[in-house]
Amino acid sequence: MPLVTTRPTSPGPGTGPPVVPPVDSGSARHPLQVTYVDPDGTAWSWSNPLTGCLITSVTGIGSPPAALAGVALPGGGSIAQSYSAAKRSIVIGLHAYSEDSQDGLLDLVDRLAFALWTERAGLPSAGTLRFARPGGTIRQIDVYCTSGPEQTDTDSTRDAYQWSTSYGLTFESALDPMFQDVDPTGPLVFAAPPVSGGVPPMPPVLLSPSSTLGSSTVTNTGNGDAHPIWTITGPGVPTLTNVTTGREFSLDATLSSGEVITVDTRPARQSAIDQDGHDRWTDLVKTSPRDLWTLVPGANLLNLQLDSAGTGSSIEMIYHRRWLRA
Repeated sequence: MPLVTTRPTSPGPGTGPPVVPPVDSGSARHPLQVTYVDPDGTAWSWSNPLTGCLITSVTGIGSPPAALAGVALPGGGSIAQSYSAAKRSIVIGLHAYSEDSQDGLLDLVDRLAFALWTERAGLPSAGTLRFARPGGTIRQIDVYCTSGPEQTDTDSTRDAYQWSTSYGLTFESALDPMFQDVDPTGPLVFAAPPVSGGVPPMPPVLLSPSSTLGSSTVTNTGNGDAHPIWTITGPGVPTLTNVTTGREFSLDATLSSGEVITVDTRPARQSAIDQDGHDRWTDLVKTSPRDLWTLVPGANLLNLQLDSAGTGSSIEMIYHRRWLRA
C-alpha cells in the first residue's frame, strides 16, 4: 500500500482515462499519513520526504485475525463460544536516507535502531503507530517491533551506508489488536438536578429524579467495543448498568460529598482509584471483570444510578472509539 503519492480518481468503466482533480476542488484524494511514536515519546513522521524516513509499503492494517473458540461436537461440528480479535502483525517497508552527508545517514540509522528497539529499562516498552486520514481523524495502535530494523535489499548492501538503506519492519500489536482514536469521545456528564431548583449548569446532561441519574442512550459510532473510563463524584451509592448488554457493576460504599472514584474498564488496565490515589478495587461489586462493561457498536441504553444523590453528584464518562482497521 503506497503512502506517499496522491492517487488519481477513477472515472468509472468506459468513461475515459483517470483525471486528477484540482487540489482545491475538495475532491482530491490523499494517502494515509503514518507516524511512529517511539517508547520515549519521539514522533517519527514516515510520510514526509523531508524527514529522511519514507514509508514505501504497509500491510496488516485491515481487520485483525479472528480467534474463534468452540466446543467440538460428534461428527466434526462445533458450538461457537467466543469470537474475538487476535494479535495482529503489521509489516512496513521503510526507506532511510540522507542527501546531506554519510555521517547524517549513520546518525539517522543509529537513532532509528534505538527507536525501533521497543524495550526500556529491561522491560517491554511499546511504540505507537498512528494513521492520519485526510479528514483529520487519527487512529493508533500500540506495537512492538519484532524484526526488520536492518537493510533488506541488495542495493543497500552494495551502497554500504553511503546514501540510504531500507527496512522491512514487522510490528506486533501490544495489549489491543484493534485501532483506537487518538482523541477521546466525551466527557459525557450525567448529573442530578440541583436541590434548590433553578437552571442546572452546562454541559451536564440533566436526568431525573434526584435520587437517580436515570436512563440515557449513548451511541458508539466506532465498529469495535469501547471501554469507558468513569469518574463518579458523591454523594451517593453508584450502580452502572448497560441495559443493552445486560452487564452491571456497582460500588459497595457510600460516597461522601465531593468524594471521587475513577473506574477504568480497559482490559489489562482495569482499576478503581479514589481522589487520594487509594485503591478501591475491593469496593467494586461484580461477578467477573466482564461486568466492567463495554459500549458495543451502535446504541447502548444505559441506566446510571446514584442512590441518595445530592448537590454535586455526577457520573462522567470518556471513551476512545475502537476500530477494526486503520
